[in-house]
Amino acid sequence: ALEFSTRERLEETNGNALQSNLDLQQPGRGPQTSAYPVHFILAGPQCNASVDLIGTCWPRSAVGQLVARPCPEYFYGVRYNTTNNGYRECLANGSWAARVNYSQCQEILSEERKSKLHYHIAVIINYLGHCVSLGALLMAFVLFMRLRSIRCLRNIIHWNLITAFILRNATWFVVQLTMNPEVHESNVVWCRLVTAAYNYFHVTNFFWMFGEGCYLHTAIVLTYSTDKLRKWMFICIGWCIPFPIIVAWAIGKLYYDNEKCWFGKRAGVYTDYIYQGPMILVLLINFIFLFNIVRILMTKLRASTTSETIQYRKAVKATLVLLPLLGITYMLFFVNPGEDEISRIVFIYFNSFLESFQGFFVSVFYCFLNSEVRSAVRKRWHRWQDKHSIRARVARAMSIPTSPTRVSFHSIKQSTAV
Repeated sequence: ALEFSTRERLEETNGNALQSNLDLQQPGRGPQTSAYPVHFILAGPQCNASVDLIGTCWPRSAVGQLVARPCPEYFYGVRYNTTNNGYRECLANGSWAARVNYSQCQEILSEERKSKLHYHIAVIINYLGHCVSLGALLMAFVLFMRLRSIRCLRNIIHWNLITAFILRNATWFVVQLTMNPEVHESNVVWCRLVTAAYNYFHVTNFFWMFGEGCYLHTAIVLTYSTDKLRKWMFICIGWCIPFPIIVAWAIGKLYYDNEKCWFGKRAGVYTDYIYQGPMILVLLINFIFLFNIVRILMTKLRASTTSETIQYRKAVKATLVLLPLLGITYMLFFVNPGEDEISRIVFIYFNSFLESFQGFFVSVFYCFLNSEVRSAVRKRWHRWQDKHSIRARVARAMSIPTSPTRVSFHSIKQSTAV
C-alpha cells in the first residue's frame, strides 16, 4: 500500500483544494456505495459531477452514496495500481465530502526500482558467499600446508586449486572495495591492473580444474602410472599458461577498449573472448575427460575394492559435482534470460549464489570430505591428546610430597609406562 506520507499527501492535495468550494457537512442517512458512473437522471438531492485537482472525475450522484472511482494512474511522478479504487461520499446537503479516501491505492514499483532491489539483494548474497568461501578456503589451505603426510601429487593439485580460489576471492574483495564510478571514469593504471589480476586468477581456476581432469584421465583412462606425472607439469598448466592469455587480453584492451578500468566491453569489440575462449575450451575438454572416466569406472572398476580405486572414485564424484558448479555458472553468463521478469530474477539469484559459493564447495569436496585429510587430522588429534595426557601425569607425579629422588623417578616410570 501507499506509504502514509504519500497517501496523506494525495488526500490532502485534493481535500484542501476543494475545501473552499464545499458546504459544511450535515448529518444524513448512511452512505451507499456506487462503483460506477451514474448515466441516468437522478431524482431528488444530488451532487453535481466534479473533477478534482488530481484529475479524478466524480460523476453526478445521489446524496448518501459512497462513490468509487479508479485510483489515479500517476501522482507526483509515482505510478499507482488503477485496479483499486478511491472513495468519496456525496453528503446529504448535495455537496461532496472534503476528503477523498485513497487509502487503497497501491504504488506500483517501476522496473528500475525493482531491478535496484534485486541488485542489492544479489550484492548481499555475493558478499556473504565470498566471505564464507574465503573462510573455508583458508582453513583448507592451512590443513594441506600442515599435513605433510598426505602430500601426494593428487593432493598437491587440490592444494593449488584451493590457492587459486583464495587469490580470486581476495581480488574480488579488492575490486568491490576500491572500484567506484569515479575510479571507473578515471581509468587509472592501478585499477586496470586490479582487473587484470582478477581475470588472471579467474582463468587459473579453470586451468587447475583442467589439471584435476588431466590427472584423473591419465590415472584411470590411459592407465599410465601416476609416478610418471610431475608436479611442474601441472604448475605450468595451472599458473603459467593463463599468464600469456591475460597479457594478450590486456594488450587488446589497451588498444581497442581502454576505458572503465577494463570492466565491461564496448559494442562490437570482442577482446574479452581472448581469455573467455580458453576457459570454455578447457571446460569442454574436462567434460570429455569425465565422460571417459565415468565410462571406464562403470565397466572395469565396478568390482574392484582396492584403496586406490576407492580414492579415484571419490575424486571422480567430487569432480562431477564441482565441474557443473564451475562450468554452468560461467556458461549462464552467455544465456539471455529474455524479457520475462521471473526469468531475469532467477538468473540474477542463481548466478550470484553459485558464483560466490564456489570456493566453499571446492573446500568441502576436495578437503573437508577428503578421507586422507580427515584421517591425518584424527591422527594429529589423538597424538596431541596422548602427549598432553602424558605431560599431565608426569606433572602430577613430580608434585607428590615424598622422597624426591626415589618416588619421583618411580612415578615417572609408571606414568610413561602407561
